[in-house]
Amino acid sequence: MFYLFFLAHLVADFALQPLWLVRRKRGWDGLFIHVGIVLLCMLALIPLEPAARGLWPTMLAISGVHLVADRWKVRYAARLFRPPFVPFLLDQAIHAATIAVALGLALPADQVWSLHASPLALPSVYAACYLLATFAAPIGLIVALDPTFQHASLAAAARVRSLVAAALVLSLSIFAGPLALPATLAGVVAVTRHPASRHPLDSTAGMLAVITVAAALGAALALMR
Repeated sequence: MFYLFFLAHLVADFALQPLWLVRRKRGWDGLFIHVGIVLLCMLALIPLEPAARGLWPTMLAISGVHLVADRWKVRYAARLFRPPFVPFLLDQAIHAATIAVALGLALPADQVWSLHASPLALPSVYAACYLLATFAAPIGLIVALDPTFQHASLAAAARVRSLVAAALVLSLSIFAGPLALPATLAGVVAVTRHPASRHPLDSTAGMLAVITVAAALGAALALMR
């Protein structure tokens, strides 16, 4: 069950959290919009997974902790931690730990962690890896490399390029077998020799980081097959 809930978290926290909402979370209205999306993504599991039907109190609890954690990050984390990438990682660790603890209190351990507990568990792992590679890693890199959003006007196009690169490398790592390494290396050479823009995601370091994360996730998934 953890894998389904973690996938719902990734969808809400990355795929469905645009920059305008990140900025609006400085106020309570933005926070409630975001946490409402978090709750809706978990509730969307109910028609897909029968075992999730009785977990709506757990979903409410996870959403409540998410609200508190995000409020703390917005109000205090920037004052306590430097660079901004540190509170970003801490925030994600809190969310993942909250899901694990809440589900652990509601379900037996095998139902929380076993890939055989639900037919959707393994597909959720694959989907989560794609979201980590194409959304979470690039957003984390933006926080690390462009914390003041100086290149915000270039971010949309850079994120599309990083999404395509990550999805291709991840898919090659999972499905291409012996072709994965040479194809990935050729892509690395191409993108690092001719950066598409001045955005940090398009820099050599940024694109290498995106490709490395995608390749590592792909290798891990390939070992699970």
